[in-house]
Amino acid sequence: MPANPHNHDIEQNLLIIGAGGHGSEVRAYIEALTATQRRLRLLGFIDDNRTRGTWLGTDVLGRLSDLEGFVRSREIGFLSYITAFGDNCLRRQIVRTIESFQLRSLRPWTLVHPTSLIGPKVEIGHGTLLAPNTLITTHAQIGDHTILNVRASVSHDCVIGDFVNLNPAAVICGRVELGEGSYIGAGAIVKDRVRIGRGVTVGAGAVVIHDLPDGVTAVGVPARVIKESTIDWLNS
Repeated sequence: MPANPHNHDIEQNLLIIGAGGHGSEVRAYIEALTATQRRLRLLGFIDDNRTRGTWLGTDVLGRLSDLEGFVRSREIGFLSYITAFGDNCLRRQIVRTIESFQLRSLRPWTLVHPTSLIGPKVEIGHGTLLAPNTLITTHAQIGDHTILNVRASVSHDCVIGDFVNLNPAAVICGRVELGEGSYIGAGAIVKDRVRIGRGVTVGAGAVVIHDLPDGVTAVGVPARVIKESTIDWLNS
């Protein structure tokens, strides 16, 4: 099981999986956390598209295919990782690959930025990211490997699935259900008591006032479906 993200007494040796734009943000968030968590140590990046060396002052340790050997060769006990890919399908694919290695000493880590506000009775999944100034009010469930980007907010009694991406300033009102793999664009609003299915894409700035079925793309104010169900998430 991943360590409690609020427990400053447990040593965390971290890997960021992904050295792109989102990876640079995750690195900055970890730097912010190390100011208060002295037992937090970033070991480096794992990325298929960068050569070994240094990027942004942090080591690039190899490709995803090198991860299993890297972990098995370490003598520092448990390692933790967080993925840094905004694409939900890619993020799930990477996690499934890591899980296939069956490395007991490697576990997903939940990153909660120190400026995030988390109310009572909130459950946050493994490998999930809460970026700066995110807000979760109360009695909410956030799934595994989900992203709440900068200033995203989730209100009371919401259920957010695994591998969801809430883009910057997305607003999820009370008692909303977001299905696994849903992607909510920047500045979009989902009205209270709406249910959004699996693999749904909501465009930036959209206002969702009605339920949306699995796999559709919806845009506009109010949001309307412009693309029917796709196979990308549902059959991947």
